[in-house]
Amino acid sequence: MIKGLKDKSISNLKFSHYIVLFIIIYISDDTFNFGTNENYVYLLAKYIIYLLLTVYLLSVTNLKFLTTLTKSSLVFYLIVFFIILTSFYNFDISGGYLYQIWLFFLALLVVNFYSSKQFIYVYLKIVYTLSFVSLLIFIISNISSSIFQIFPMQTNSAGANVYNLGICMVSFENTYIRNMSIFREPGVFMIYLNFAVILELFFKEEINRRYLLVFILAIVSTFSTAAFIILGTILFAYLFIKSTKKVVLKNKAIILGLIMLAVLFILSSAEFYNMIFDKIGKDSIGEGSSLARGVSVLANFNIFLENFLFGVGIKIYPLTFSKATLALIGVSLDIGNNTNTITTILAVYGIFTGFLFVYMLFSFAKKTSNSLVIRVLIFLVLIMFYSNEDMRYSLMSAAMLMWGLKNKEIIVINNIAS
Repeated sequence: MIKGLKDKSISNLKFSHYIVLFIIIYISDDTFNFGTNENYVYLLAKYIIYLLLTVYLLSVTNLKFLTTLTKSSLVFYLIVFFIILTSFYNFDISGGYLYQIWLFFLALLVVNFYSSKQFIYVYLKIVYTLSFVSLLIFIISNISSSIFQIFPMQTNSAGANVYNLGICMVSFENTYIRNMSIFREPGVFMIYLNFAVILELFFKEEINRRYLLVFILAIVSTFSTAAFIILGTILFAYLFIKSTKKVVLKNKAIILGLIMLAVLFILSSAEFYNMIFDKIGKDSIGEGSSLARGVSVLANFNIFLENFLFGVGIKIYPLTFSKATLALIGVSLDIGNNTNTITTILAVYGIFTGFLFVYMLFSFAKKTSNSLVIRVLIFLVLIMFYSNEDMRYSLMSAAMLMWGLKNKEIIVINNIAS
């Protein structure tokens, strides 16, 4: 339960607080239905809902933060300024610039709609629900995936086929089924999960172990290499919390035990080891291979060095990326192989927008703890987040970054009984 239920910001939660954050998570470029679905009805619906959400937040939020210069509003205005400069500098009037600005503006409205406590409470509750449901479906699909044939089969822009259950996607093309929940792929789902783990461990007075266990099990079910490395780093960072409280010491002992058990299990099970680390072993330039991802980073960085100030812009970026990979390895890769948000921003927008993006990552990491070690480890986690997926058009990502710019509040959310 919430500590005595005396915290007004939590006890005053309204249904709208849940709806707004649910929209941000579910109706997103990160999900299968609204991100990579080839059905343009979903795309149109997303824009209409975002427009309605913008109007609603403008009508109910105190807009004083737009005229009062805070860290978040200053960064937002600088982002808008440099994105516009990039557009003019490259003679590019692509709609992607407006959409990018819109997402950050909407994210700014969102983080001012919630208190920090409300944001954490609602986010954890929604992600916990999605995780629990996805684990049930993951278990059923591993017993018999044919049961889902009654649901519509849909294909995304990458050619992947899934059974669309609405509340979860079930892929049936891989050798083994991976948990992707509502998201376009397991690698995106694991980012939401690991972000939830960060909030649970570093922004609450008392950890909800039930939530934490479900998050960890869901992360395991994604079979994502990066997910395990990131989760391990987050858990390791928690061990550096300086506290003599019995509950913290007990949590540290549990987490240390989990880390040791996980390492022993992975090393002792050849099948499980291969399921997690198979991508690292790939040395071909193929879709999703580690080599292809590495080449895309180098290609982006070369583009950035040649267009240092304002990047190449959105319009010609796909062609420039293909040429850059061709020059590097003699094979032209499309941007589907590009999964690094940071180097992509540098290549598309240049040094100024890239610096602001990294600054937001640093600001979020700084918010987690007064410990330098924890800050460094969480900053590395955020770097890994944005090196694993292209999250430029993710509203949740923009909200997370903007939330990281807000002053840290003392979070006293205790375990939730419900």
